[in-house]
Amino acid sequence: MRKTVFSVMVFVATGSFASAQIPQSERDALIAFYNSTDGPAWTNSTNWLGAVGTECTWNGVGCSGGHVSSLFLDSNELSGSIPSEIGDLTSLTILYLTNNHLNGGIPTEVGSLTNLQDLRLNLNELSGRIPSQVGLLTNLTVLSLFSNELTGSIPPDLGLLTNLTVASLGHNQLSGSIPPELGNLPNLQLLLLNNNQLSGSIPSQLGDLASLTSLFLAYNELSGSIPPQLGSLSGLTILFAESNQLSGSIPPELGDLPALIRLRLSHNQLSGSIPPELSNLSSLQNLHLEFNRLSGDIPSQLGSMLNLEYLYLAFNQLRGAVPTEFQNLDALQDGSGLDLRYNALHSDDAALIAFLDQKQAGGGDWQSTQTVAPENPVVYWVGDHTVWLSWDAVSYQSDPGGYEVFVSPVAASQWVSVGMTAAKTEFEIPVTGRDAGEIYDIAVASYTLPHIFNQSTVTSDLGDPVMAATANTGCTIPVIDPAWGDPTILSLTSGYDSYTWSTGETSPTIAVDPNDPRYYWVTVTSSGPCQESAIVLVDPFIFADGFESGALGGWSFSIP
Repeated sequence: MRKTVFSVMVFVATGSFASAQIPQSERDALIAFYNSTDGPAWTNSTNWLGAVGTECTWNGVGCSGGHVSSLFLDSNELSGSIPSEIGDLTSLTILYLTNNHLNGGIPTEVGSLTNLQDLRLNLNELSGRIPSQVGLLTNLTVLSLFSNELTGSIPPDLGLLTNLTVASLGHNQLSGSIPPELGNLPNLQLLLLNNNQLSGSIPSQLGDLASLTSLFLAYNELSGSIPPQLGSLSGLTILFAESNQLSGSIPPELGDLPALIRLRLSHNQLSGSIPPELSNLSSLQNLHLEFNRLSGDIPSQLGSMLNLEYLYLAFNQLRGAVPTEFQNLDALQDGSGLDLRYNALHSDDAALIAFLDQKQAGGGDWQSTQTVAPENPVVYWVGDHTVWLSWDAVSYQSDPGGYEVFVSPVAASQWVSVGMTAAKTEFEIPVTGRDAGEIYDIAVASYTLPHIFNQSTVTSDLGDPVMAATANTGCTIPVIDPAWGDPTILSLTSGYDSYTWSTGETSPTIAVDPNDPRYYWVTVTSSGPCQESAIVLVDPFIFADGFESGALGGWSFSIP
């Protein structure tokens, strides 16, 4: 650009172009532009409003073949609006007005500038809709409108601009869906739609943008799944789609992007496991998957991504052992390159733990926020139908949660949840409803409820199981009868000699808060002597579907 302006200025200085004139309509358009954008206050308005025939010497005006061909007035303190007369400069190939204070709308008359190749209006205060007439500028290669106050939807007509290489519409207030017609732009290299209010799904047609190198979709309200078709963008180097409402799983096809350097999918609602195919992204330097609902193990294959400088997996539901292969990720930045916080991850490898502490963002101890299984489970009492289990409380107790107990017929590995505690400070629970004279495996996991740092419930791996054999002395199973109401009444269906509830109460009937979902259990004694326990879940969602008091009289988590 500067070379073009310089050559024009030299030409004028020699006098060979001084007498050339542009059409009166173009002179009038320039004067209208000057008046509409507060020309007297411009930083540089040299020669403007000079005599007829001097227009091509006016600062920022470029001419070719007796017509105005370019207008370079970026960073020149322009204010006011772009006048409709701009449409009379029909020979313009470049309109460059960035970084000013222009307001008002983009005039529909820009559709008359059919020779325009480069339209840059970014970094202004323009408002209103993007006129559909922009779709008439079929010679356009650059459309830059970012950092304005534009509203409304993106015109599908932009899909007609088949020569377009750059479409930069970010940092506006655009709404509605992304037009699938944008997939019709074979030469498009940069598509920047970030920081708007766009909604709906990501069109699969974007996978047809064979020349695309950068795709910015972050900070919108996009929903639905990430289309696998994006895996066809073999030249893509940047894919930013963080801070949306995307759901579903991460397509393994994203592993087919050999040029990808940065991938950001954080702050969404993505679920499922991390595809091991992402390890095929050998050029990747930044992988941001934090603040989602990803679960399962971390694929060990990620340890082969030797160019990774930033790997952020925090604030998900990931569980299991951190792969030892992570020690190969030497390119991770010390003190900032890794974030594993607020998952259910663990490791017993001292060297790996030290390496991860060195790379962890915020400095060290990535383990302190992990939801891990409690240790040292112990069966300390058994009856015909009840096994009492205790364990060591976990150290991470700063956020709400508790423990969930699972049972399986011995060696069957068919785990069934049979109860939960309501706090991480609790360390025992009865496993009730067992068959007399049978052998069971029992295991405990911890869980952390949603909180300010993680909006998902995180559950640890199962801890080491313990085995217990129930007795066979003829004692019967107690049954709790919940009567829905506020409060909810929990009663035993039969009378016993004594009662001890998990609340500490010792009466046969207790009242509990129905809006505080939790398990309650009671231990009863009777002649025989017999001691047994029963457990029940009180949850407003269970009773909200029309159950009347006593309708679930025989229902509890006692498994016959």
